[in-house]
Amino acid sequence: MKDYKALVQSVIAGVGGADNINDCIHCATRLRFSLKDESKFDQAALKAVDGVLGTLVNSGYCQVLIGTHVGDVYNELMNVPEMKAKGLKVSDAIDDPATAGEKRTGLLDRFTKMMSDVYSPYIPILATGGIASGVIGLLANMGVVDSAGLTYQTFYAIFYALIYFFPILLAFTAGKHFKCNQYVAATLGAAIMYPGVADLLVTGEKANLFGINFTAYNFSGSFIPILLAVFCMSYFEKWLKKVLPQITQFILVPFLCLVVFVPLTILVFGPIGGLVANAITAVYNLIGANTILVDIVFGGLFSLVILLGMHWAVIPIQLGIMAEQGFETSLAAGGMGNYAVMGVCLAVAVFAKNAGDRTTAGSAAFTDVLCGITEPGLYGIILRSKWLLGTMIVSGAAAGLVLGIGGVAATNFSFTGLLAFSGWLGCVNFPMYCVGIAVSVGLSFVLTAVLIKSGKVNEYN
Repeated sequence: MKDYKALVQSVIAGVGGADNINDCIHCATRLRFSLKDESKFDQAALKAVDGVLGTLVNSGYCQVLIGTHVGDVYNELMNVPEMKAKGLKVSDAIDDPATAGEKRTGLLDRFTKMMSDVYSPYIPILATGGIASGVIGLLANMGVVDSAGLTYQTFYAIFYALIYFFPILLAFTAGKHFKCNQYVAATLGAAIMYPGVADLLVTGEKANLFGINFTAYNFSGSFIPILLAVFCMSYFEKWLKKVLPQITQFILVPFLCLVVFVPLTILVFGPIGGLVANAITAVYNLIGANTILVDIVFGGLFSLVILLGMHWAVIPIQLGIMAEQGFETSLAAGGMGNYAVMGVCLAVAVFAKNAGDRTTAGSAAFTDVLCGITEPGLYGIILRSKWLLGTMIVSGAAAGLVLGIGGVAATNFSFTGLLAFSGWLGCVNFPMYCVGIAVSVGLSFVLTAVLIKSGKVNEYN
């Protein structure tokens, strides 16, 4: 393994020293620091460090972009004696945030952080399931497997079981975020998904619990009710721990949490979640009435939304729509920006005069081609030039237009890139999806080549 000691020491210095670090976690490409004094976060110095691709302050974190080897750098960071002395430990899970020293942030940042904490652990699993469902769907269409048989259903379940049982899984990660018992939270999610309960909760139908009539809401694939329930239960749990004798808390706290919040979730949070979900769907349908326009916007701008960490406010809505109607259009279009990044990086790798730039661009392109991870290309290549940023937006938007015209829609969640490409085999109008990829990569490559050759992009001359 490469030696990252020098890089780690430079990063520590750039964030204000070990004493300024409250905590550190990592995602697929970034180190995310919670700092005592964010004014000491020296972005200019960090960007000058060999091995740092960029920096960002967002969602309550000071972020340092490293690349796909961030896990190795993170482990090296956690082994620094000053970090060990602070009692910090390597997280067992990617993006598993410890909350020591957590600061007050803006409402939007807090919401985004919450959605990231709750959803991000499941994104790799969603992508894996998308690959499995794509492969088995293709085999079924070819007549290799029977769509009614156990083989098909087994692989189909890898993706759709996650969607169906989301309330259980989200309850677990929400319990961690809201600092309550995760296993009680998961049991709450499981209780409302229990077949004997779920079968009686038909959305929109009248139901009766404890003699109370209410409009039922089926929780499969939902996220709003369980998040509301776990949020409120976390405060109830804290109150119980204050008023109950400590010797009784082991049994009484989980018992009272469940006997109160399982019915409450069915009676109150479910209908509230249904109303919110209906409102979101109505707005989505209003905005999405012109699917071509939506696809153009998502194709051109969604990569920037991901860059800012704001996608956690959008992805749950997309997944909810997909769970409800079986398909969703903007997910496919949003990936076109990733392919535009790929085309830009490939062109820089070919036409840049500086060998270091060509190497950086080639590495970023390879990461994008293989895994669909765009941050190395965005930070290391595109954000250095307004022309290349514009090229990415224009190319992604053009590909979004193609997908909109073709009526392309995702039928499961999947990343871009070769490893996850099979996840798109079952999308609506797959051939036109491929045309969109060709447009995005081809147009961004050509425009970048022209810009470099014409001298507009001086950064690579």
